[in-house]
Amino acid sequence: MTSVTVRRPAAPVRATVQLPRSKSVSNRALIMASLIGDLDLVKELSDGDDTRVMYELLRDRPHTMDCGAGGTTLRFLLAWAAVQEGEEHLITGIPRLMERPHDDLVLALKTLGADIERTSKGFLVKGCKMKGGAVHFDSPISSQYLSALVLIAPKLEQGLDLKWTGTRLSEPFVRMTLKMLDHFGVRASLTMDGAQVPPGAYQAVPYIVPPDWSSAAFWFQQVALDPGAEVVLPGLTMDTLQGDREAVRLWSPWVVAEDTEEGMHLTHSTDPVEGARDPVDLKHVPDLFQPLAFTVAGRGEMAAFTGLDNLVVKETDRLKAVAEALAAFGCTAGHRGGTFIQGGTIVNKGAHTFDPNIDHRMALSLAPMSLLVESVTIKGPAVVNKSYPNYWKDLREAGYSVE
Repeated sequence: MTSVTVRRPAAPVRATVQLPRSKSVSNRALIMASLIGDLDLVKELSDGDDTRVMYELLRDRPHTMDCGAGGTTLRFLLAWAAVQEGEEHLITGIPRLMERPHDDLVLALKTLGADIERTSKGFLVKGCKMKGGAVHFDSPISSQYLSALVLIAPKLEQGLDLKWTGTRLSEPFVRMTLKMLDHFGVRASLTMDGAQVPPGAYQAVPYIVPPDWSSAAFWFQQVALDPGAEVVLPGLTMDTLQGDREAVRLWSPWVVAEDTEEGMHLTHSTDPVEGARDPVDLKHVPDLFQPLAFTVAGRGEMAAFTGLDNLVVKETDRLKAVAEALAAFGCTAGHRGGTFIQGGTIVNKGAHTFDPNIDHRMALSLAPMSLLVESVTIKGPAVVNKSYPNYWKDLREAGYSVE
């Protein structure tokens, strides 16, 4: 498909939606399972492209590992390849991925003993026995650097003494990685300014990947924008390692979320939101920014978001992309550094067309805006395959017209 056009349902959304499994959890679990030597330990994997690519590369172990557009895939594989003694791998991806920042991770890996060379085709990694030891990050642009090191830390001769100072973007993702280590038998310790991971061996323990809280955010968005809406998300619970469970708190002005036996039950809240609210710090959950910003616009409110410093180096510049989309709807938005401020109501209620520019989260969060306008057309709709391949199908089953 070159595009899809989405139109609102004839009645409020009443749906039960089987979310995809967590891409973030899947990719971490796969690296650990590979280091154990048994990928089949991981059950209920995400069916997104990033995880599919990760699984196939770890299974086949080709010399050239093409990560496509997957930032997590590339960064985790850089670390994984560094400890594959006697093997050589070229880690690469699409041009936009290779333009994104990876140098701080490469430098840290070299500090710990890795043999990595940047070439015109990608990163050439010669696996070796790495000494490990101490490494320091000050306000890294991506928490994936830290998670990548933590994942291979048990394979390092001296383990890992990780220091993390300054701005701690996406900290729950690092905590999730450390807790997953514990599941596989590695007892890491969290310190005030970092973490320590001892050398040792992972234990072969089965791991079931949970439903994805990041994908749930797009249904929180829909329920917030659709009076009378009710959505049940089976298997989604607050008892999770995923930081994006913060969606329950962040959408609480507009959505009532109940953790029930059948799953997370979302209902539209009719209570008005009065007065200006304090700036919302999203540094720990930046993936929630896009659906949250479009929710605020759809509700005709004002908001300021902070802690978004790393969104300019994602699949696209997400701050710029959201500001341009809001302008198309007739809202106002501006950003400087990691702060984004928006206001106004949607006045341009005709047909809209958007190019998500290889960013799955732009496509996923723009489609629900069809609840408020004549239609939303998304170019290159296959971009959602990165994390949520069944999204268009789920929208159809929820009553949307998706052509």
